[in-house]
Amino acid sequence: MTDYSEVKAKLVAKRKELEAQLTGTQATERHEVEEGLNDNAQLREVSEIRNGLDDASAEDLNQINQALARIDVGDYGFCQSCGNQISAERLKALPYATLCVDDAENAEELDKEALDPNEY
Repeated sequence: MTDYSEVKAKLVAKRKELEAQLTGTQATERHEVEEGLNDNAQLREVSEIRNGLDDASAEDLNQINQALARIDVGDYGFCQSCGNQISAERLKALPYATLCVDDAENAEELDKEALDPNEY
């Protein structure tokens, strides 16, 4: 079994960073509402941008938590589609990867086809 303690430490640090970011965004938004921005449209626009960022951060946080769980049970680093080991380069670039490069590319192609089946 491979030692993923360094990866785990990086994932835990990133999780803390994202949790702080999400908490900070929520606190800032509450403060702006309490202060009463003059322009409701501006407040809505800022809120929509933040919500989009929060959604992306929440998804990253979810993927990090899943990766940490896979490390704990010994499934980390294996493709969830074919069962082969995910390359070290891919895990370094995307530590919460769940698919090997080949299966990730296949999944991406299927997603593209699902979006516009006439193009393929």
